[in-house]
Amino acid sequence: MEHVKKINAWLFLPVLFAAKLWAAIYKGNTGPWNLAIMVTCALLLLLYAERHTVMRSIVWQGVLFISYIALVLYILFALGLRGKELSFVKSLIPYNLLPMFLINSFGAAVLEEIMFRKLLLRSLLKRMRPIYAIFLSSLIFYLCHFSIMATIIVSGIFYASIALRWNSLLLAIGMHTIYNFLGNMAISVSQVSVTIAGGLNAYQVLRGAASLSHFTFIVGYFTMIFAFDIVSGCVTKIKTRNKNRRACVAN
Repeated sequence: MEHVKKINAWLFLPVLFAAKLWAAIYKGNTGPWNLAIMVTCALLLLLYAERHTVMRSIVWQGVLFISYIALVLYILFALGLRGKELSFVKSLIPYNLLPMFLINSFGAAVLEEIMFRKLLLRSLLKRMRPIYAIFLSSLIFYLCHFSIMATIIVSGIFYASIALRWNSLLLAIGMHTIYNFLGNMAISVSQVSVTIAGGLNAYQVLRGAASLSHFTFIVGYFTMIFAFDIVSGCVTKIKTRNKNRRACVAN
């Protein structure tokens, strides 16, 4: 890690942006050199951005990310992607495209999380209250996607919230990567209208699983954090009250 600290890795941000833009123009079919540049820049930027992240934060984010992966797999299974249906979807997506999808998804996640949650959000926090900074950065994140999907704002708010709570981008990048990866696979089979389960085709299953698992996890996460904060607050009040009682008795 020390050799990473000695260089200004932010110099790789415009390179990663150019590689991702090139991949977007050619819909990912840009050859191994562009993919190599993208993954190298993304890894260097991730190492540089997370150089001060404490191990406790990394461990907890890892646990949450594994839980998210398990939820994605469960929902894919629940939507009918099993056995022969899974084999059919595999036959629609050539194996040589999967690394390209994954690298593109990872590169986009690192680029967007660093731009919107590391740079923009941190800059806004110096000028306004956290709740306003989170909403404004999420709104800009939404507008930069040139999409009418308001759910992007929800994702932006969630990514910003976990980035601030854990003082790290790891969980946001991991979830962002998986969501993009499923989306890329869904787009690759969007022309196939054959239903595979419950009247759904491959595109609907993959896209549905991505959205459903994403927002189920978001609701579950905020519920868990809210409950944890309430319990922690109550425990703190009880400890403070008992401490004050002991102090009064001693006096």
